[in-house]
Amino acid sequence: MSPQFVDFDADGTLDMVAGIFDGSPHLARGTDKGHAPPEQILDRDGARIVMNAMWDFDSKPPKWVEQTRCDPEGGMLQRGHITSAWAFDWDADGDLDLLLGDHDHGQVMLRRNEGKAGAPAFATRNEYVRVGEQPLVVKGTVTTLRTIDWDGDGLLDLLVGSMGDAYGGGEGGGVYVCRNAGAKGAPRFQPPTVLIEPSARGHKDAVRPDAGLYMDAADLDGDSDLDLVVGGYSTWTPEPPALDDMQKARVAELQKQIAGLDEESQRYFEALREATKGLDDEAYTKAYAEFQKGEAGTARSARQKRQQTLREELEPLVPGMKRQSFTWYYENLAK
Repeated sequence: MSPQFVDFDADGTLDMVAGIFDGSPHLARGTDKGHAPPEQILDRDGARIVMNAMWDFDSKPPKWVEQTRCDPEGGMLQRGHITSAWAFDWDADGDLDLLLGDHDHGQVMLRRNEGKAGAPAFATRNEYVRVGEQPLVVKGTVTTLRTIDWDGDGLLDLLVGSMGDAYGGGEGGGVYVCRNAGAKGAPRFQPPTVLIEPSARGHKDAVRPDAGLYMDAADLDGDSDLDLVVGGYSTWTPEPPALDDMQKARVAELQKQIAGLDEESQRYFEALREATKGLDDEAYTKAYAEFQKGEAGTARSARQKRQQTLREELEPLVPGMKRQSFTWYYENLAK
């Protein structure tokens, strides 16, 4: 998610660093034949770098687990889940440290590299990235991190995109910059300045990125300031058409049928929960598969097809919320 191309292992070839949804930063090493398969970036003891939530591939079956071994001194703000990572030399000691962005609550953490260029040895615990005395928390949770000299003072500032409400109608994501008021090797970030306001939603057309804002900065128009390129999901609900009486009656009938099928689906899931209640992982997996193959599972498949048919008929009469990804250009108009 939001990959970075950087010479992570100091061999003269660009590698790819990214956080992914399993809760760990990953590295795809560059080779003369392309990029190698991604590998988890590990700490100096050979353990996964995480916050306190991760997908455990070794569990049978694999599952989400929470642990506290990587919590910073003084404890964690809230449950943290890494989905973004950015490598840069935080302390100006010649090696790459890691900034880690949290998908769940917007925390930003530092994982310090105690090794050297080409031979990383990451600390076993995260550190808070702070604004003043307080840990930095990004409104709308973190989607991507970038370090760039936004204000031209020779220090790397922190650029952050946020997720917002990804699927619902709540407040969307934004883009922020935390200016660096410290010194080289000793960043000291100021509170976030809003570059792109969080979306208020309610659009009738695709007018802006609303959720999952991933940004990069560059002088795209050659006027010596930094513009933004932002990828993200736009959500909108088209203006409904005027309906005649026959269409209104059909809408009511379609909505009634869909509601009835939704109630059947709810009963299906209640029965599934009862059939798997109290089972361990192995027994749960077996019981779940058997339930899906049985009469209830067959009826569910037919019900889903019927629901889809009804919704496709209803959509042009009562348009629902649309969701599509776009790339947007924001010109910097500051003088």
